[in-house]
Amino acid sequence: MLESHKPPLAASGETGWSAVIDIGSNSCLLLVARRRADGSLLVHSDTSTVTRLSEGAAQCGRLRPEAIARTLACLETYAATARALGCTCRAVATEAVRMVADADRFLEPAAKVLGAPVELLSGEQEARLSYLSVALEHPTDESLRVLDIGGGSTELVCGRGREIHSSESHPIGSVRLTEAHVTSDPPSPANLAAIEAHAQRVFAAQRIDPYPELCGLAGTITSAAALGLGLARYERHRVDGSRFSVDQMRALRDELATESSEQRASRPALGPGRADVIVAGMTILLCALQHCGAQTLLVRDRGLRYALL
Repeated sequence: MLESHKPPLAASGETGWSAVIDIGSNSCLLLVARRRADGSLLVHSDTSTVTRLSEGAAQCGRLRPEAIARTLACLETYAATARALGCTCRAVATEAVRMVADADRFLEPAAKVLGAPVELLSGEQEARLSYLSVALEHPTDESLRVLDIGGGSTELVCGRGREIHSSESHPIGSVRLTEAHVTSDPPSPANLAAIEAHAQRVFAAQRIDPYPELCGLAGTITSAAALGLGLARYERHRVDGSRFSVDQMRALRDELATESSEQRASRPALGPGRADVIVAGMTILLCALQHCGAQTLLVRDRGLRYALL
């Protein structure tokens, strides 16, 4: 299941890089960057590899050996990249590790691979960092709504500028709800209805004031944006900052829901690592847009790793 996306280097002649590894439920991400004197972020590279550490974990409460092995192999590659650049490296883990009873079966060998302990973030920390990844570069102190759909959890945060007013890490994600509710390929109308009902029920526990725009982060949303833009391959500079209406996202979700995973995987901007879970992820997105009273999705190619530098 290892599948990488590595954009071109943004600044090959610079030095003084730092590396952050975000070990997520579906993908493992490596950001190499540094802060300029003015506080802006200069990105060397931002790499995503689908390893699906959370495969089956929500059902059995344990990490599968093959999922651990895939993720450790990815970490070995990332550690070598960081060493080659002379980087300091910080690694964090999220819901895939939070949800299981045998976290040390992954955390201990991961620490050996990286040469330093992996920090296990709480849901509250994950939500805060996801929000700050946008807020740190937001030009004003106006209201901000940030949604981060992961494989195992979804963070929804409301605030103004860098001040957070409402923050929740919800136990729903693209992998988690696919495994819980999808019983056919393509998913049946009943499968979609079950995902939607589950997401709506979870979001209902977080009361927020309506706001017309929702900032969306992470692989489900950036992949949907690439598809919505009709890109032949993922282009970060076109995805980041793109905007879509609710109707556009719903039409794309409905189109993808008629295709098999194999058909979705043949779309160059998507690939097999997200093809089987994108429909559940986009259904979560649609429920979040409705819950927030948002008419527009603003896509940001960001994530908690951007707030850790």
